[in-house]
Amino acid sequence: MNLKISYVQKEKVDADILIMGSCEPLWMISPKIIEKKTALKTYNLSLSHSDFSDVFLSFYLYLKNNKSPQYVFLFVTPESIDENYNMFHSYFFSPYIGDPIIDSVVKEMDPEYFKYTNIPFLKYAYYNNNVNFAAFQGFKHFIQNKKTPYHVDGYEIPNQVNWDNHFAIFMKQNPNGWKYKWSGKREKYLRKTIALAQKNQIKIYLFESPLLNEIKPFQLNRKACLDKIELLAKDYKTDYLLFDTMQIANSKKYFMSPLITNVKGSNLFTNMFGNYICDNIIKVKKKCAVMKH
Repeated sequence: MNLKISYVQKEKVDADILIMGSCEPLWMISPKIIEKKTALKTYNLSLSHSDFSDVFLSFYLYLKNNKSPQYVFLFVTPESIDENYNMFHSYFFSPYIGDPIIDSVVKEMDPEYFKYTNIPFLKYAYYNNNVNFAAFQGFKHFIQNKKTPYHVDGYEIPNQVNWDNHFAIFMKQNPNGWKYKWSGKREKYLRKTIALAQKNQIKIYLFESPLLNEIKPFQLNRKACLDKIELLAKDYKTDYLLFDTMQIANSKKYFMSPLITNVKGSNLFTNMFGNYICDNIIKVKKKCAVMKH
């Protein structure tokens, strides 16, 4: 039903580097570029508009069928801690109901749906308007005996647009800026995701990709949220990597919305991100220095 989760359940991805999060890394980080720089197989497990409970379960399912990666890079931004942004997608996990871990999360996040999951076929039909397109895609793949999804490495190339009007509409609604609301539930599943990585001896790093600088003054408690995320990372003796000082953050020409880069911006960020991984994390500077050119 969810093609990416189905793919990593049925096929061996066995990535050395795993990218996880919501829309931003999904559209901003190309595994092909990371692989060229690090010589490590990379997969983008990010899911569109997903919260940390989505991320936790997709990571859990990935590990059930694949070897543990050496490194996980998990996208975290103030917006992802606020329940007004992103969501839990119960229907992503309907094929896996019956697994105790899946059941516990679905029951907590969507108790109304969970009540009906033991009724034959209803666990699929409950959200059928959300999954019909993916189901038809899956059926077509089955008929064609297609073994790979459309995006084999998990990366979806962003729309090739320079800018949209999302920011203008949002600013009209919030002319004095806005404050993010820290969610205990979001924090819980962020922590569970980090703990799951460390339980499997995986080095996990939290990161935030570049965002358009002109939006920052309107994020009234951005610094307080970033400080809190950094403290959370320290609880697990890991780092929170911020890339908001990149030059591309100064110009709309690299973005299609305030938090998401377009094709050109995504390529520039992924190149820089790959260099950072080489030089500061896997520390194979000699090899990476050659690959940069």
